[in-house]
Amino acid sequence: MLPCLVGFLLLLASGVHGQGRLKLTVLSEDRLQMKWKEAEGPIQGYKVRVRPISEVPQPELMLTTTRGRATVAGLDSSQEYALQVLVLNGTMERLLAKRRFTIEGLRVEELIRSGSREHRKKLLPGGSGSGDLDETTEALLGFPTVLYQDPATTTGTTTTTTTEPPPTQTTALPPDEAPEKPPKDKRKRKKEKERERSKAENKEEQGTSQGKPAEDEGSSRDKPRKFPTQPVTGASTRKPFECDIDAAAEIVLLVDGSWSIGRSNFRRVRDFLEGLVTPFRIGPDHIQIGLTQYSGDPRTEWQLNNFTTKDQLLEAVRNFRYKGGNTFTGQALLHVMEQNMQAESGARSDTPLFLVLLTDGKSQDDAIAAATRLKEAGVEIIAVGVKNADEAELRQVASEPLELNVYNVNDFPLLTKLVARLVHILCGRIEDCGKRMEPGPTVDPALSYPSPTDLRFSELGSREVRLHWTGPATLTWPVQQYRVVYHSAEGQSPQEVVLDGSESSVLLEGLSSQTLYHVSIFPVYQDNVGLALRGTVTTLPLAMPANLEVTPSSPSSLRVSWAAASGATQYMILYSALSHGEPDDAKEEKFSADQTVVELAGLIPATDYSVTLYALYDEDPSDPATAVATTFPLPPPLSVQFPMVTHSMLRVSWVPGAVDVPGHRITCSTNRGTDVKQVEVTGVNSVLVQNLPSLSRYLVSVQSHYPQGLSAPLTNNVTTLRVPSPSDLRVTNFSGSEITVRWEAAADDVVSYLIKWISLSGGDLRQLRVSGDSEGAILEGVEDDKEYQISLSALYADGAQSEAVAIRYSTLSGGGPSSVTVSEETAVSLLVSWIPPNAHVLQYRVSYTALTGAETQESTVLVPGSERRVVLQSLLPDTRYSLLVTAEYRNREGGSGSAQGKTTSLRVSSVSVVRSDHSSICVSWRPVSAVSGYHIVIQSVKDKQTKEETVDESSSSHCFTDLEPETLYRISVHSRLGSAEGAAVSILHPTATAPARIPIHPRMYPIHNEVCPEVTIRNSIVKGFDMMEAFGLTQRAHSSVEGVAAEPFVFNTVPTYTLYRDVQLTQSTKFIHPAGFSPEHTISIAFRMLQETPREAFALWQLTDNDFQPKMGVVLDPTTKHLVYFSLDYRGEVQELTFDQSQVHRLFYGSFHKVHLSISQVSVSLSVDCEHVGERPARPLGNVPTDGFEMLGKLVKTRGPSSGSAPFQLQSFEIVCNTTWASEDTCCDLPGVRDEESCPAPAYACTCSSDIPGAPGPSGPNGKPGPRGEKGEKGDAGQKGEMGPPGRAGFEGGLGPLGNRGPRGMSVQGKVGPPGARGEKGDPGKPGNQGLPGSLGPKGEVGPPGPKGIRGAEGGIGGPGNTGPRGFQGMPGHPGHVGERGPLGPVGPTGLSGNKGERGEKGEPQSMAMIYQLVTQACEQLVHKEVLKLDMFINEMGRKPAPIEEPVGPPGEPGVPGEKGPPGPRGNQGQLGTRGRPGRTGYPGEQGRRGMPGEKGEQGINVQGHQGIKGFAGPVGESKLGDPGPRGEDGKPGPTGTTGPTGQPGEIGPPGVCDSSGGCQRVPQQTEDPYYGYQP
Repeated sequence: MLPCLVGFLLLLASGVHGQGRLKLTVLSEDRLQMKWKEAEGPIQGYKVRVRPISEVPQPELMLTTTRGRATVAGLDSSQEYALQVLVLNGTMERLLAKRRFTIEGLRVEELIRSGSREHRKKLLPGGSGSGDLDETTEALLGFPTVLYQDPATTTGTTTTTTTEPPPTQTTALPPDEAPEKPPKDKRKRKKEKERERSKAENKEEQGTSQGKPAEDEGSSRDKPRKFPTQPVTGASTRKPFECDIDAAAEIVLLVDGSWSIGRSNFRRVRDFLEGLVTPFRIGPDHIQIGLTQYSGDPRTEWQLNNFTTKDQLLEAVRNFRYKGGNTFTGQALLHVMEQNMQAESGARSDTPLFLVLLTDGKSQDDAIAAATRLKEAGVEIIAVGVKNADEAELRQVASEPLELNVYNVNDFPLLTKLVARLVHILCGRIEDCGKRMEPGPTVDPALSYPSPTDLRFSELGSREVRLHWTGPATLTWPVQQYRVVYHSAEGQSPQEVVLDGSESSVLLEGLSSQTLYHVSIFPVYQDNVGLALRGTVTTLPLAMPANLEVTPSSPSSLRVSWAAASGATQYMILYSALSHGEPDDAKEEKFSADQTVVELAGLIPATDYSVTLYALYDEDPSDPATAVATTFPLPPPLSVQFPMVTHSMLRVSWVPGAVDVPGHRITCSTNRGTDVKQVEVTGVNSVLVQNLPSLSRYLVSVQSHYPQGLSAPLTNNVTTLRVPSPSDLRVTNFSGSEITVRWEAAADDVVSYLIKWISLSGGDLRQLRVSGDSEGAILEGVEDDKEYQISLSALYADGAQSEAVAIRYSTLSGGGPSSVTVSEETAVSLLVSWIPPNAHVLQYRVSYTALTGAETQESTVLVPGSERRVVLQSLLPDTRYSLLVTAEYRNREGGSGSAQGKTTSLRVSSVSVVRSDHSSICVSWRPVSAVSGYHIVIQSVKDKQTKEETVDESSSSHCFTDLEPETLYRISVHSRLGSAEGAAVSILHPTATAPARIPIHPRMYPIHNEVCPEVTIRNSIVKGFDMMEAFGLTQRAHSSVEGVAAEPFVFNTVPTYTLYRDVQLTQSTKFIHPAGFSPEHTISIAFRMLQETPREAFALWQLTDNDFQPKMGVVLDPTTKHLVYFSLDYRGEVQELTFDQSQVHRLFYGSFHKVHLSISQVSVSLSVDCEHVGERPARPLGNVPTDGFEMLGKLVKTRGPSSGSAPFQLQSFEIVCNTTWASEDTCCDLPGVRDEESCPAPAYACTCSSDIPGAPGPSGPNGKPGPRGEKGEKGDAGQKGEMGPPGRAGFEGGLGPLGNRGPRGMSVQGKVGPPGARGEKGDPGKPGNQGLPGSLGPKGEVGPPGPKGIRGAEGGIGGPGNTGPRGFQGMPGHPGHVGERGPLGPVGPTGLSGNKGERGEKGEPQSMAMIYQLVTQACEQLVHKEVLKLDMFINEMGRKPAPIEEPVGPPGEPGVPGEKGPPGPRGNQGQLGTRGRPGRTGYPGEQGRRGMPGEKGEQGINVQGHQGIKGFAGPVGESKLGDPGPRGEDGKPGPTGTTGPTGQPGEIGPPGVCDSSGGCQRVPQQTEDPYYGYQP
């Protein structure tokens, strides 16, 4: 029981112990108070040294004070300490008192002395743990106190200097009681030991006090004092301290007002400042205090001379407002020096200057250089850090001594604990400065004991350095020894070398590489130590490997090579994949010293890798060498071909990109994505894709499948063919009333064949359907002595029907030829062939007539009956001919067969100017087949000067040089075939003006001498231009561009660039687009307008000629909230297209938005924030001048090179050479429209929590790599982050809340949709009434053409009439008697109704004016031209379709070849009409503009759309109506329209961004949250 009681008392007892002049009082188990009798005479103060006595080196503590008492805390109760109190007088130190002690020993002595339990109870601490202080502790609060640092975490000697405050009234302490006296011999031995120990300590003290003060101070600066974080409660009756001195001083308070402080903590900052200001005497003759608050920019709250009374000053402290922003401490320190500490601000010339800095974070600029300037100007800086303050930065900013001028607390509530300490220190420093103004005479010890001089360094290496110095020139006191003390700046224990006094150099070895060392050389004299010669030196870094090269060697490996580092024992490589610019977990590999080329395997293909190389010297690493390289992508296939393409299948073959590719993936999809087929194969290089619809365009992509993944796709386009028709239709037998016909099959997947036949002399149309496997059929009900038309078509499973093939067969004895075909067309000849009816034909009469042109003279060629073909020569180019082949027998004329053919055109197309300048024009055209050359003529419109050139048939372009500037030229292109020359195609084009020179800042970027170079945009390789790079708006180049600032964007790793007012960033067009513009491209711009953006129209980007006349650009008009695109069209006119939709209005509300303008040959489409907004028709782009300039932000109303521009922010700008970039690009960098599911995670997010790091700051210097640590355990999930600061004031609001339901939107015809599914067969139309046969009337006068009438009955064979004017060409009548050739007979009956043809290939796009002109011509020809004979149409169906050309008119507008359009839907069968000329294939209608999206309306109903524009006349219908067919099945009912969704609320702006622009508003105040507004 007794040991337990003694242990308890040892822990709690307090006592007073004395030894001579020294009295020790134990205040707690780790806190000791000491008092001593003050020395007599003038002294400067006392130094207290507390040194642990231990074999293991431990830090000792030193403090200075001006009073005879001090308190030490943080002692170990079981550790023995040596205590020394020395008197300071100038540079001399004298031992006043010393003592060895342990805290436990002092308590035991007190217990022995006390002798009574009651006395012991009085010594026990009272209270119940409420924190109240006893009288002794209360009285000692004013004593200088030092927290003794933990030996486990601190190295070196700790020195603390305090200024003793005025004495306070304390409780008297009992006198010391001496312990029991030992016997005399013991006392004598004890005195001898103490005398020896005293001598040793005096010697040690002399060396320490004279030789180590620099090291002690340096080590104490490494760790600023941390004050206790537990508040002490309890009331104190002491009077508040007041600094009642007459000295004057200037104090500037520099307060951090950044967002990381927070509003609730800022109130605590004001309380702290109020407590700091209150104790001082304020006035123009005493203390003047000014205050500056800083964040992104400093703001002077009041100057030094603004307030002359304390009440005024305190009122200002309580009410100055929180600023908010970033932390730019260096800028604020310079502001204080230049603005607050000047005479005009109240600073007095003969008054000491103090600056108290309060901050909670690391400065975002260079604060150390600014603080150095202040300190050099005589300003003493006291640095106070809170919470996340950078202690290293505080130590470098503050003035010496750092133990008095650097403070750091863990949180804002603890600031109040610093007030008393800072007030005492400031008061004492002000008083000391006042005393120093009248210094007394002192003795300079350097005169008696001089120091060495001229410290020099040589043999500097990474581990050693040699010191040289010049010894002091003194004969009175020779130097006995030199003590060289050195230690690193990182706070390691100092090391010492002792040399003889005759030495003047020493080699220091065993140093750390690349380390700053402090060196002190003390001269040791016989009875004293002189002042040290000091200096610093930095050892060299360890040799690092050089010439690091990292190159890809395969998709999964990198080759790393370097030059060897001398002396390295090993090499270590750290490598990691870069994900969005940030490294993933690094991997480490070590290699021997003789390896300088290694291979890193097992990597991810097409991935950026960061490779860091260290040279190891045993365990010490050198500085790293770093490189970034990208592994090769997986090899894609080299080429894709389609060796077989049919109407329903295609074979895809490819060449693999590597050997032994495991597999491939083949994907076939329509352009609209409605039909996607995907196949994966292994071990083969081709695949057959089946069951495809005919005439469908497919995008085929092939990817190689590797174990590491899929390669990039290789794509190609292919279109399936139209369904084939059966061939070789022929009659094989005629007997009785039956005809046997046979044919060659069309394809293997034919479902059935449809056969139609009709008598040309009248009768019903009959038809027969047979299975797809059949190759013949028997037609019944055939009569003698008649001529029949027979047609055959194939039907397929997908509903497609082939073109019909037709023949004529006559049951007369003299038949005519069949299957008349035209082939081998040239510009001047046609080959006509046919099948003879029998072997009795004497000769054939081939008649042909031109169907176009003013004259339609018929020509005839006679061919012997043994021939089956003839070549028609000397024809007109580009002309359609009607051909009639008639068999002639000996005594009569037989049947005939007809066809149409067209000679090829000699007229070139797509004539355009591809490049021009002030002295040359280059023209190109689309080549024409089967010509012998081209004739190009250029003529000046002004003076008619002409140049001509003839080129061969392989050329498709030509350039004329040496032309006059600013002259309009007519360029004409003719094609030639032998001596024949085609019609000219002409265009007008002017030469440019002579170039003018303006100053343009050069840019160090490559010039792409091609229309569409390859560039990388957001990790995609596309053809186009990176306009940000062209204008120097990149992280590397923007600093050289005047008037541009880069700012980090919190939602993106790409910075934004602010273009300030009147910067007018200008670049030469030759530099950006030397080869001109692609006719089809997409302009993509991400930007936002600022509050400073003027309310007048300006061009985001515009291109001008050399006279600064705008030719192309994008204009924003804030007044009308319109976006305008303008460009130079092919006619040389500037066209303007305005977009005024509601989505465009959002561009003017101050948020970031992205605009895509897709420019095609016929229209311009606008997308805002990746949402399609509208489309406007446009004329094709002309030749944009390349000798002009391109500008950003140009005000529309100004002209010239530097006439004014608007400020705005630009994030991205590119021009991509396709019209699909708007659908391929994303808006993931726009916070308002960002889709978190489809967008990649941002590289970093803006949060406001002390546990989460903020955005990365500027790169610091490379630190020395430490040893690789073990992998730590996974940490616990962090708490929810604290709320961020309010965002800055928003711009004008966007769309408002949901409005009332609007009226029903109007129907606007949109774009033609994709072809729909094949519908069910409808009911056949009702047959028309058959007209009665009319009697043959007398011949009347030729009257005007009347309206078409219904078909009359077949008339009888009339006799030959008088020759009248040439009428409509009719069918040959029945064979009559042999006689002279009579006039043409009356109009024949209507032929068979042909099937609707498949949609023709899309022609070259024409302007609306040209289309209207051609339509008018076609209509006139339909009315006024003669109707073709029926056999012409019938035989025409048996040959391949050929495009029908209109007569040669004036040159049309240049167009480009359009893609082949999808097949149109099948139309309803038209009414039967009179026999007419086959109609021409209609031109494809111009695509209608996309309608404006209407507001969300009520539930839609099924309303039939507007009827399409009626097409041109189709082929002639059949003469007889068929029997009514069975009623078709009812069509499927259309689905009920879906309910329209509720309208969306207005656009929500992004959250406030923590940027450098300052305050934020419109955030609800949450003052209840103590961490509101906090940000690290």
